[in-house]
Formats: sequence, C-alpha cells, structure tokens
Amino acid sequence: MLKITLAFALALGAASANGAHEAQKRPFHFTYQDVAYAGEVVIPRTNAKGVIIIIPGHGRTNFVGGNQFRDTREFFVEQAYSVAYWDKAGCGASEGEYDHHQSILSSAQEAVAAITAIDELDLPNSAHLGVWGISRAGWIVPELSQLYGDIKFWISVSGTTELDNGRYMLEANLRAEGRSEEQIALLMSEWDDYQRILVRGGSLEEFNAKTEHLIADPYFNANGFEMTEEGLINIQSFYQSGAFTFDEHTNLAVMDANLEETLSGLSIPVMAVLGRLDTQVDWKATGELYARASKKGSMQLTTVYLDNCNHIMRESVTGAIHEPLGPDAPACDGYFDAMAAWLDSLTAAQTKR
Repeated sequence: MLKITLAFALALGAASANGAHEAQKRPFHFTYQDVAYAGEVVIPRTNAKGVIIIIPGHGRTNFVGGNQFRDTREFFVEQAYSVAYWDKAGCGASEGEYDHHQSILSSAQEAVAAITAIDELDLPNSAHLGVWGISRAGWIVPELSQLYGDIKFWISVSGTTELDNGRYMLEANLRAEGRSEEQIALLMSEWDDYQRILVRGGSLEEFNAKTEHLIADPYFNANGFEMTEEGLINIQSFYQSGAFTFDEHTNLAVMDANLEETLSGLSIPVMAVLGRLDTQVDWKATGELYARASKKGSMQLTTVYLDNCNHIMRESVTGAIHEPLGPDAPACDGYFDAMAAWLDSLTAAQTKR
C-alpha cells in the first residue's frame, strides 16, 4: 500500500517527507444564498497537474483548520494536484446555520458557487478540474456536472444508487452487529411495514402492532423512541407534503430518478471506489448501476472493489457504523494505490494528446 507521508505543519505550506512537492494554503470565500462560506485550497508549488475539489457526504464538516479527510487531501497534493474544500453552512468558519436536510440541487449549486470563487484564484492548470466525492456526493456530482460542464474527471467513493439507503443500512448493520438471519428477516419485514405506514398512511394502533420487535430492537431504537399519535401524524404529513417522491415498491425516497441517465451522459473518466464492508450504501447495487450507465453511454468507468473496507475507506472487521475503529484507523489497503494508478493513467492520456 502507498504510504502517505506528506505533513502539513504551517499555514504557509510544508514539504512532503521525500521533498517531492511543497505546498501552500490559500483561503477563499464565496456567498451562496446570502451565506458567507469559507474554504481553503492547498497548492503544490510546482508542476500542478490540476485541481481536485472535495464534496463530502451527510453531516457537519470540519475542513478549514480541521482534519476531515486529511490523509486523502494530503495524498492528492503528493500526486501534484491542488486540493480545494470548504465547510458547509454553520460549520468551521462558514456562517449561517447547518442544514442536515439540504437538497441535492442546493448542494450542487453551492459547489458551483465555490468553483466560481476557486476559478478567481487563477490556480495552475485549473482547467483540469476534478472532483473527489464520497457517499451523498454520488447524487450531488451528477447534478453538479449538469450545472457546471467543465469537470474533467470524478472519483466517486462509496457512491449511491437512485434510492435512499435507509433499508440497506439497517439490514447491513443488523448483520454486522451479529443478528441471526431469522432475526434479520423478522426485523426487516417489520421495517417494511414501518416505512409503508409512515409514507402511505396508517393508524397508531397498526403502527404499534406491525413494528413491535423493530421498536424494541436496541440497535434500531437505541434512544428508546416511542411513537405517539401526534408524532405519527406529523411524520406522515411531512412525507406526504410532496417534498419527496417515494418508490412504489419499496417506499424508499427516490433521491434522483434520472441518476442512471445522467451517469450514462457523462463523457469523462470516472473512478468508482467501493468497500465490500460498506454498511451505509449498497455497494453491489451501486457498482451495477455505474456499470449499466457506462455501457449505455460514454462514461469511461474504472471500478475498484476493496476488501475489509468500510464506508469511509477505513480497514474494518465488520463495517458496522458503531465499530470502534478510533481516529487513527488506517485507510483500506489499496485505496491510495488505486487512485494513484488511475490518476497516472489520466496524465498519460493527456500527454498523448
């Protein structure tokens, strides 16, 4: 496995352990929907091959001044790419309030605003713009590609299908937590009733009768939640408000009904990196989706499956969300090697032109 040795120590830049590249940080700021955002770009001083922007998944961010995805960011600078990132609203030095339910379209528009600000920095070889995105970015980047047509390549990590991943995440984590297949079958059957009643309607009496074991399960209901009639009505009203479209068969939210079509319309190199112990997104279904899209269109797809690898590309035993890995858990074996080889192939292809 490639050893990542680059250390960023000073605000004005630092050198990698082998002295191959020096890097400097430059701040950038932009406004989106009247909120001021703060970001940084880390620039190799010589021979920059392009710019890679970071698109994170769900949750608060800690990029500017923080350690989020630091080894991945440092790796890209070692590969001689400038790396740009920014914090979501209400996180880090960005103003506003964090919105966990920000829409996919809004996140893509936010990224366009960030790229516009990054363009003004006049970075070396900035026309060769790529994206590294994880998880929810699997919905954001295809939307971004339609809003901003100059993306040259994309590394999709733990990418998504067109549907919400709630059902898969529950089943995969129940299995990772050691439940028997019989227990899993019962709980997932109750989850199907749970989701149907919330999405399509039903009484509190039906809800309680159909979800007895699910609500009592210590993994699913770790906080001891109890449904009330008022709570059920509020959830049903929200789901039926039109904010979401739900799949008729699974009652899962359709996050991007045109995802396969959009992917098939991409004419850029795409690398899909998927962990076989990912318990948050259905890595098999995602791999199949990308393969179908590539066969239909002109997307230049490379797919890498990594063993013993969880959702955030860390070596794992079970892949469970609550597996105690610690902050220093190593990256999956092959993760950096695969990206290095793929990026080298892009450089070689450019050189031949």
